[in-house]
Amino acid sequence: MALSSQELRELCTTKEWAIILASQPGTVEKLSQADLKKHASNAQKLVSKWQDLSRSQSRTESRKSGSPNLDSRSHEKHQAFKEALGTFQGALKSAPTAPAAAAAGKPTSKTRSIEARSQRRSTRKALSNVKQSLNRSAKPATARTAPVATPTPTADPAPTKVTATAKKVATKKTATKKTATKKPAAKTAAATKLAAQRKKRAAALAQAASSNSVAPATKKPPKAIKAKGSPAAQTSLAGKIKSTRTAIAVRTNKIAGHVSGKGKRAQGKRDARGR
Repeated sequence: MALSSQELRELCTTKEWAIILASQPGTVEKLSQADLKKHASNAQKLVSKWQDLSRSQSRTESRKSGSPNLDSRSHEKHQAFKEALGTFQGALKSAPTAPAAAAAGKPTSKTRSIEARSQRRSTRKALSNVKQSLNRSAKPATARTAPVATPTPTADPAPTKVTATAKKVATKKTATKKTATKKPAAKTAAATKLAAQRKKRAAALAQAASSNSVAPATKKPPKAIKAKGSPAAQTSLAGKIKSTRTAIAVRTNKIAGHVSGKGKRAQGKRDARGR
């Protein structure tokens, strides 16, 4: 049983009803090729969706009553979207193709890219020709200036070079003689200075040794330190010292125990989280 347009409108959503309206005879002819493709793909999805639902419902109904239910709403929607899909596909087949649109005067992307490549090729060729012409015009100027820059050899410069080198050698020899005479004098002065320093150091060491040998005989034995106060005060002082020592030891032990147990406490907290 085919549904009326009002019944079908009540069953469909807004998007589904828009697809069905687009497949009507007066509207399909006004759609472009891109819109036809979009509506056809959406209609194909809805056809597969409602086909699966109608089949599953018919299987459950056939298990109950023994015959499939072909009057369900899912089956009717499947048939409606199937008709819409056929309408869109027929309109796509009858739509003008891309070559016809290109013949009408609208260039395609392929022709545009071919024209752009040819234009770039021509501009590159023109630029290379200009560059070659500039290089050719620049080469003769360099060839003319090159012979002028090279001086012609003469017989006079050779003796001047020899005399200059002889002067350099003579100056080097005199400089080495002066340094050779200065070095022994500097060495002798440094040697005398070192000898004087060694003598002073030896005299100081001898004086220190003589003072050390006399000192033990003059030193007096250290006096025994006597504790002040009565015997009771001395015992109380000793007790206070002992108590402070034990308190310090206990405190350090507590701190050490706290520090050593820190890792165990942290591990216990981590284990408690996992329980």
